[in-house]
Amino acid sequence: MRSMKPGILLVLLALAASVAAQPPPPLPEEGGPMRKQIREKIQTMKIWRLTEEVGLSPEQSEKFFPIYNRHQKALEELDARRNELVSTLERMSNNAEVSDKEISETTRQLEEIPGKIIEERRKFMKEIGAVLPLRQQAKLMVFEERFRQRLQEFIRDIRRGNPGRRMGE
Repeated sequence: MRSMKPGILLVLLALAASVAAQPPPPLPEEGGPMRKQIREKIQTMKIWRLTEEVGLSPEQSEKFFPIYNRHQKALEELDARRNELVSTLERMSNNAEVSDKEISETTRQLEEIPGKIIEERRKFMKEIGAVLPLRQQAKLMVFEERFRQRLQEFIRDIRRGNPGRRMGE
């Protein structure tokens, strides 16, 4: 693993240099091919950084990532469901023919999403407890929070037209 670090670092530096040399593109349309490419690059970087910062061994990685990928997929599905419900609620609230009962049911479903996310995270932490010792679990939790914060800041900077700060900084 140690012998791979310089090579991986050089590839990431080359990628970062090529990205830094280009002006930021406008944010692509939701679901467009460019947005998918950006998501894939972010996901690749996230997995690499997670592996490094949590200190996953190859054996741990083999067991951890199938659990992690299922968890991420479940969170994405919950997020998609939330977005769907918000859109539905928006249409309903602008349609006088929709009953209060229908709006109430959609609102109830939307309010259940945060609890389902918490439940999914608890399930995930329980599953990885069989793979990672407590210290690595703590590193994972810190990594996930910090990565989310950096990603939000990075997106905010791009939207403001200030892409100078990079994700890793």
